[in-house]
Parts: sequence; C-alpha cells; structure tokens
Amino acid sequence: MLIKQSVKTLSIGIFMALLFSCVYTLSIPIEEVTDEMRGRLNPNLLDLMVAFISGIAGAYAYAKEEVAKSLAGVAIAVALVPPLSVTGIGIGYGDLGMIYGSFLLFITNLIGITLSAAITFIILGYSPIAKAKKGLVYTTVLMSVITIPLIYSFGNLIQKNDYYHEIITIKSVVINEKKVDIKVIDIKNSKPVIDVEIQTTSSEPLVVDEYKEIKKLIEKKLNKKIALKVIPKIIVSD
Repeated sequence: MLIKQSVKTLSIGIFMALLFSCVYTLSIPIEEVTDEMRGRLNPNLLDLMVAFISGIAGAYAYAKEEVAKSLAGVAIAVALVPPLSVTGIGIGYGDLGMIYGSFLLFITNLIGITLSAAITFIILGYSPIAKAKKGLVYTTVLMSVITIPLIYSFGNLIQKNDYYHEIITIKSVVINEKKVDIKVIDIKNSKPVIDVEIQTTSSEPLVVDEYKEIKKLIEKKLNKKIALKVIPKIIVSD
C-alpha cells in the first residue's frame, strides 16, 4: 500500500514538473541550449555514484535530530528537479536526444538516492529487512537496467577524453602564412564519424580549403574521420 501511494505521489510530481517546464518553454521565444542543460544530457556511472552518496547523506541527515531535516530535502531537490526540468524543455523543443539524456539522469538520481537511502535507514535500524525486502528488490532491478546505458555512456566519456587530449596538442597551425590558433569546444563520438567543434582564432578570415587543411590535420592526429564544425574568431589589430 505504501509503495502504491509513493508511486502515485511521485508520478504526480513528475507530471507537474514536466508540464510546467514544457509550457514555460513554449511560452518564450528562445531555443538556446545552455551549458547547464548540456551538462545534464550525458549521464554515466559517475552520476550514479554521486546519487548513491547523496542518498546516504540525505537519509543520515533526516535520521539525526541534530541535523536540519531540510538539508536532505534540498539535496534531493537539487539532484532531481534540474534534469526533470530539462526533460520538459526537451519536450517543448521536440528534441528526443535531450529528452532521453536528461530523463535518464533523472531516473539515475532517483533510483540511486532511493536505494542508498533505503539501505541507510535499514542499517540505522528504522525498518526490519523483511518489510523492506520487496521495495529493495524492485529498486535493485531498476538500477541494474539503467546501469547498462550508463556503462555505455561512461565508455564514450573515456573515449571522448582520449580524443580531446589528442586534439588539444594542436594548439596552432600556419596555413598559407596565416597563423591560426585552435581551441576545442566539443567532441561527440558519433558514428561513422566523430563530430568535432573547434574555435579558430586568426588575424585574417580563412577560406574553405584552409578549413579543410585543419580538418585533415585533426583526422591524421586521431586516425579517424571527422565532421568538423568551426566557430571563426577574427582579431583585428592596428
């Protein structure tokens, strides 16, 4: 009975958060994806670890009278509301990738906090293991399921980091007597090519063939085919 009531309350909360964030998104003429939003689109095993630790800290704070119980609520809200809001924004934008990534982070935080908090309460003696067994089994099964995409995402993160460290060794190049500084903005390990976004800084505009030379240089460094997106920055001096 308690599980059913909890699921009902949780479902209403999720629906309301998605509804308000989606309506708010549709009501303003802005479609910019901010850094805060991007940071909640690629959850991995590290996020699950953080959620697990947050659940332990929150449960312990709630159980101890000398610790303000509001701290636990704030910690959980910070972990759950932002990714869920990004999911609502993704619905407003009609962006499936944003919806998937942010909702996966929400589910990761929710399950990680729930499981670790339940275990903490059992250890502190708040509930006999027999009574908590059913809920723990459900939560553990769900965690096992979401761990699969998190492992895949973590592998992509490691590979992306390797690519990043290879590319940043190309700090500047000289093409047709033009010195061009290169800064890596983003890397997406897409298939069949890697999406690389860079910022180029030079004193003169570059032509398409010169950008192609930079692309070839990066491809040689990575030994991979890439799709290059360039943000040009021109410095004009006296």
